[in-house]
Amino acid sequence: MLLTAQRVQNPAGLEGINAFCNLHGPYDWFGEPPAGIPDTNPGMRVNDNVIVPPGGNRVRSYLDIVAPDETPTTEILAAVRRFVMAVRTDSLPWAATVGRCTFRFGLDLGLEQQWATEFQELLEAALRVRSPV
Repeated sequence: MLLTAQRVQNPAGLEGINAFCNLHGPYDWFGEPPAGIPDTNPGMRVNDNVIVPPGGNRVRSYLDIVAPDETPTTEILAAVRRFVMAVRTDSLPWAATVGRCTFRFGLDLGLEQQWATEFQELLEAALRVRSPV
């Protein structure tokens, strides 16, 4: 599963969070995601919430969550807490694997002071589009 949430801004200034859920089907998952997930194998889109239509948008922030399709939300949330505690003193962007979940988070310099709020908003948007398996 790939959950992606992105705060995007179109050339006219319209801004919003677009979120997507892609599934990958059965894979053997040993710590790291299988080769190619998510960069060359984003999976099959099964749900989304698009606020700002695609085309010429600037991505101001993003959160990617990669985990086996059947991963319960409780497992994702527990891994998120561990992820943030492990990387929050590092410079952005952040990327790490915690258990069966891999996270990537980054944002514009103009949003760095409010990273926690931005992270929470992206996380909520990503989890809202999550499809039950």
